[in-house]
This record gives sequence, C-alpha cells and structure tokens, in this order.
Amino acid sequence: MLAIVCKSNEGIKHLEPYDQKGKINKSSRLHGLGSSFSKPLDGRFLVICLEDLRPYVGELAAGDPQKKLALPKPRPPNRTCPSGFIDFAVNMINVEIANSSCLTASSLGLRETLFYSLFSRLQVYKTRTEMMSALPCISDGALSLDGGMIKRTGFFSLGCSFGKEKVE
Repeated sequence: MLAIVCKSNEGIKHLEPYDQKGKINKSSRLHGLGSSFSKPLDGRFLVICLEDLRPYVGELAAGDPQKKLALPKPRPPNRTCPSGFIDFAVNMINVEIANSSCLTASSLGLRETLFYSLFSRLQVYKTRTEMMSALPCISDGALSLDGGMIKRTGFFSLGCSFGKEKVE
C-alpha cells in the first residue's frame, strides 16, 4: 500500500483510533484490518486528503466523458506542438465509471484533485529523442515511452532502471 486517499479530513480522523493515553489502538479500524491479514501497519504511511489539495483551476475538455483537463499543448514560440508529444500524464489516466462519481464537497473529481496534484503538467513523449528536442516546452517534467525522464527543467534521470544493461 503506497497511500490512502480520503475525500475529507473527517475520513482521515476515522482511519486511526487513539486510546485515552493518546496511543494508537492497533486492534481496530485500519490497523485492525492490517492485523487481520497478518500485515500489521508499523511505522508511518501516507494519507492524501482530496479536499486539502490545490486543484486544477481551469476548463475541462468539452464533451469528454473522462472529463480530461483542457491543458494547452506545449508549443515553443511560433511553432507547432513538438513531435512525439502524446499527452499530459494527468489526461492519460482512464478513470473507471465507478470512480468518476468520487467528488469532493466542491464537486471536483479525482483528475482535478489527486491526479493533477501527483502529475501536474507532466508531458509524455514517444521517444527520448523527441522529448529532448522539446526541452524549451517542458516546465513540469516529461517522460518518454522508451524510459526517458526529466523530473523538472534541469533535472534528468539517465541510465536504465530495468537492471538489464551492464556498464563495461
């Protein structure tokens, strides 16, 4: 489990009960559930509260059943969209219909809150070469389908994370 997502602060309060001495009651709620699977929750874990995130404040793509964000395609001055640009990562997530009804008190969905907070304007390109030629258009990071990664302007991840390539 990497993170638990709650709609509100009220939901967070119900995750972890405390006894009268201020210690976590490890036999009930989330901790009790983990213990019932022989996977006790020890240490810290991440909880994300949708109502506290800074949401996307813009338009949604008109007529899109997935309610994708209407983010402007990257463009250097006086040029067209860079070759190889696929989309923004936040818009590449397919939200299942069952989860599309998950809205905050402000009527914001998962894409405008959780996914936008995680991915912001992360761009996705077909290849590293195309991603690198689009550097002037990249401000919040980029990924390529062949493993390239720019965390943000000026921060690059090089090499291979698959462990298959050997360095001689």
